[in-house]
Amino acid sequence: MKKFSNITGQKVAEEPKIEIKITEADIFKSRVMSLMDDFLKVQMYGPITRYHVAGTMKVTGKELFLEALMDLLDTKSNGDKIKLLESLKSKITDWQVIDETIDTIASKPSGLYKHRSVIKSLYNKYKSDSNLLIEQTEKSANKIKSSDNSFLRYKACESLLNDNEFNTDLIQKMSEKYLNRLNQLNESN
Repeated sequence: MKKFSNITGQKVAEEPKIEIKITEADIFKSRVMSLMDDFLKVQMYGPITRYHVAGTMKVTGKELFLEALMDLLDTKSNGDKIKLLESLKSKITDWQVIDETIDTIASKPSGLYKHRSVIKSLYNKYKSDSNLLIEQTEKSANKIKSSDNSFLRYKACESLLNDNEFNTDLIQKMSEKYLNRLNQLNESN
């Protein structure tokens, strides 16, 4: 379908249609957020000053709690997968394949939600200026003293690569900074 401007008669380009894939995890997150909005409240005890009454109050940390809950459920399901694979060893003679699968499931790091929230906040704060974002990422990476934390930040960046709300090139550059820091820490040890 061709679109034209009413004033100039020039062709107006249509924006490309973006396909959004909704996963079960997204549906679960939206339902849990809806439940939190419906049932959580702020309750105060003691005298209330005029500042408390005049200001707006809200429950903070819902997103971080939801990420932690998703990580906990994912860890639990990984444990169930490992138990199922271990039970298959008695029926299948090719144990090497099962052990490799178990190792890949068990090697998934836990506790990514905290590092993912750090990456998200850093990205949202500096996304308008990509050079500043990369500079701040490098400063953040240089502050890390543990190779485990650097690895988790790198994995958090990698987990955000498929998310449509983030620029994949910027996230890739951010993950490279944390990977460089991980290599520096490993060389020094």
